[in-house]
Amino acid sequence: MKNGGTGINLALRQLLRKAARREAIPYIVAAILVLIAVLALGHELETHITSIENRISELGPWALVAFVVLFVLTTTIFIPDTVLCIIAGALFGFAWGSIAIIIGSLIASPLQFALAQYFLRAPIEARIASRPPLIAIQKAVKHDEFRLQLLLRLTPLNPATMNYVLGAGGVKFVGFMIAGLAQIPNLMIEVYFGHAGKHLAGIASGGKQSDYVQDFLILGGIAMCIVVMVIVSRIAQNALTQAVDEYAPEEETQSDETAT
Repeated sequence: MKNGGTGINLALRQLLRKAARREAIPYIVAAILVLIAVLALGHELETHITSIENRISELGPWALVAFVVLFVLTTTIFIPDTVLCIIAGALFGFAWGSIAIIIGSLIASPLQFALAQYFLRAPIEARIASRPPLIAIQKAVKHDEFRLQLLLRLTPLNPATMNYVLGAGGVKFVGFMIAGLAQIPNLMIEVYFGHAGKHLAGIASGGKQSDYVQDFLILGGIAMCIVVMVIVSRIAQNALTQAVDEYAPEEETQSDETAT
């Protein structure tokens, strides 16, 4: 019984490590693009940034509406929300970018839940049948539904994937939505990265006058965000794997008894 649980535990840890590496990719790509833009455009970069900001301001609230729709559609087909968060921070700033992302998340989550529960349950179950960690998560959540959903939202696992897995697993909708709020701080941190990145790009291009205090606060904020994200994610991952290790053997034992 213990060996089965340990096997699931190891597989889940591998899945979480892969998810963490995938989550880091948008940050690396964004940093590379900013560096290329600074080197290629130099002082002209600030002019381009200002031009984009002016066009967005001309669209008014429709720019936010369009972005929310884009967020819902793209995350539903598994485009990482980290990419959209960074873009939102760069385009709309921290405050409005956070609002757009939060609204988009609150629309996308129930949409994906409904698709999984009412329309896509069979193909989803068939898809995860070959992925024991996802099956173990789905089964473990049945034992400790709300707490494990909270933990899932604090791990690097793709939110849309979890929405589909949980929806197909038949969790209660109210608990699903409340637990989903736990990912909002992480989304806002990702928006902040986009906002800070645009600010630093403007300074690097020479288009903005550097304010050492403000720059220090921005860089310090980025460092603090990284530390908080890593610590919270590690705690959540350990708690999740322990819970799955506890419940997976129980499920296996029940299955063995039924077969007997």
